[in-house]
Amino acid sequence: SADRCQRVAGSARRDVRLRGTARLRTKYNLGPQSYVPVIRTAHDGNTNCSSDREVCAMRWGLVPSFAKRSEDYDVFKGGSTTFNARVEGAESSNLWRRLLDRSRGVVLFDGFYEWKAVGKSKVPMYIRNRDEYDGHSIPWPSEPEVEEEASKHRSGEQESPAQAPLLLAGLFDCWQSQKDSSDSETVDSVTILTMDPSCTPMENVHDRMPVFLTPDTAALWLDETKPFATIIQLVLKASKAHAASQLLFYEVSPLVSNIRNETPDCIIPRKEYDAKQLSKGIGRFFKKKEDATTAGEKRKAEVL
Repeated sequence: SADRCQRVAGSARRDVRLRGTARLRTKYNLGPQSYVPVIRTAHDGNTNCSSDREVCAMRWGLVPSFAKRSEDYDVFKGGSTTFNARVEGAESSNLWRRLLDRSRGVVLFDGFYEWKAVGKSKVPMYIRNRDEYDGHSIPWPSEPEVEEEASKHRSGEQESPAQAPLLLAGLFDCWQSQKDSSDSETVDSVTILTMDPSCTPMENVHDRMPVFLTPDTAALWLDETKPFATIIQLVLKASKAHAASQLLFYEVSPLVSNIRNETPDCIIPRKEYDAKQLSKGIGRFFKKKEDATTAGEKRKAEVL
C-alpha cells in the first residue's frame, strides 16, 4: 500500500510525498512494464540537492529521456531490455552513466522469482527477506529530537507485514513525448541494478542478483551529495552480506511461469500449493471414498 511505502521511506520522522501511486496494484506475479513503488529524493522542479523524499509509481523498464519513442524500450514490443542494468558496466555506459549521481532510487518489492536449474529442468523459487529481519524503514540523517518523536510513533503503529520489503538499488529517468501538445505523454521509469552473486546463496539459483540495499545503504543511495563512485563498493559489500544472511528461499508452483497468473497461490511454498490442489481435486475424491468406507465399517460393526 502507499501508506506502507511511506513508512518504509521514513514517514515516521518526516513527511514523505506520494506521486502517481494510484497506479500501484497488489500483484503476486509482476513483470516488466508494470508500475512499481520507488523511493527517491524530491526536488520540486529545482536542481539543488534535497533531503526530502517521495514515493513514486514508476514503470519497470527504463525509457531514457533522449528516446524518440517509449515503445522502443518496451521489451514486449521488441524494444530494448532495460528493466535490469549490470552495475559492473554502469559507469562506462552512455545509457546509465548520466543517472548514477542524481537519479538513484530505491525499488520496493516484497519478493521476486528466479528459476533454479535442477537437472534438465528449471524450478521457480521465491526470494524474500527473512521474517526476523528488521529492516522496515530507511533512516534519515541524524536528528536526535526528531528520532525521539519517531520512536513514539513506531510504538503506537499498527502491526506491519511479517517481513520487511526488499530494498533494491535502482536508476530512474523521465521521458516526455516530443509532441507539441497539452496532452504529451510523460513516463517515469526505473531499472534495477544487478551484480555478481558469488559467495552468496543466490549463486545457487541464478548467475545475477539485484543490488540489495539495507536501510543504511538505502539512505546512502538516496543521498545525492555522495557520488556513485565513492559509495558503490560499500553498497556492493553490504549487498553481498545481506544476500548471505537475510534472505529466505523456497520453491513455488509453476503458476508463476505464466505472467497472467496473479493469485496469492503464486507465492505459497510448493508443498502447500500441492496439498491445496490435492484437497480441492483428486484428494477430495479419495477423502469421500475413505469416509464412505469408514461409515460402512462402522454400520457393520453396529450390526454385529
